[in-house]
Amino acid sequence: CPDVKYGKRIHVLPMDDTIEGVTGNLFDVYLKPYFLEAYRPVRKGDLFKVSGNMGRSVEFKVVETDPVEFCIVAPDTVIHCEGEPIKREDEERLDDVGY
Repeated sequence: CPDVKYGKRIHVLPMDDTIEGVTGNLFDVYLKPYFLEAYRPVRKGDLFKVSGNMGRSVEFKVVETDPVEFCIVAPDTVIHCEGEPIKREDEERLDDVGY
């Protein structure tokens, strides 16, 4: 897709059930190595898993992108990861049929 733009910034949050017992800075241990020089495409709502030290994986969700909807994470993209972890039960409830 040649029209996918480099992101100015993205906001990702971890899934709460994948960070239990995880210590250290999530950005430095997981996100920075995952995105560094990789030019990864992301879309708002995406879930992605990152393996860190000791073979431990953390799952993250893309909650916001600028430009909107999707972009490529380039070296100049600012990656925000502040905020409360996302509860998986809340996410799964969004998938339920609501009648």
